[in-house]
This record gives sequence, structure tokens and C-alpha cells, in this order.
Amino acid sequence: MKKFSIVLLSVFIIMATACSKKSDSSGSNTPLVFSNLSASDTTMVVNGLITLNAAASGDGLSFHWTASYGSFVGSGSSVKWTVCHADKFLITCEVKDLNGNSASRQCTIHVHD
Repeated sequence: MKKFSIVLLSVFIIMATACSKKSDSSGSNTPLVFSNLSASDTTMVVNGLITLNAAASGDGLSFHWTASYGSFVGSGSSVKWTVCHADKFLITCEVKDLNGNSASRQCTIHVHD
């Protein structure tokens, strides 16, 4: 009877631990929030340099910067941008998180000679 009790207790312990919920650390449910896109200035001279900052929160964020023309220096949530001729330019930042969510914001920079 003692062996049967030990076996029964062992089976119960194995079943109890096998059915327990394990924490999932591969990602959390923090929502993506893209709160602000700002530029150090909204006007600049040709070949000048403007700093752009994206304020966002969420899990494992990645930032993708595009412009109607010009070049970016750097990566991540803060980059610098320059262009070689005068005009009005649209800059877009798209933020993606590990959960497949994305959000984007835009700003316009006026470039003069």
C-alpha cells in the first residue's frame, strides 16, 4: 500500500506541474504608441542638417525613415536629414513593434537657398 501511495503521489505531482501555466517571455502585450514626431526646425538652408526625433513606446520597436528626397544620417528613433536643393519635403517615420503593429507620422520641412 505504501508503494501505491508513493506512485499515486508522484503521478499527481507530475500532472500538477505539467498543467501549470508557464510565463511567455517572448513578447508582451504593451501596445504600440507613436506619440510624436518632431524636427529641430521646420526650415533649413540647402545642404543644412535637421535632427528628427520619433517618440514611441512598445515592444521591440524598429524605425523606418523615408523622405520625398534627401538623405538620412543614422538610424533608430533619432536621425539627421539633409538635402541638396530648395523645395518643400515630406518626411515620414514608420514604427513597427514585435507584435506586427505599425504606426506612422509625417512632417514637412521647407528648404531654401
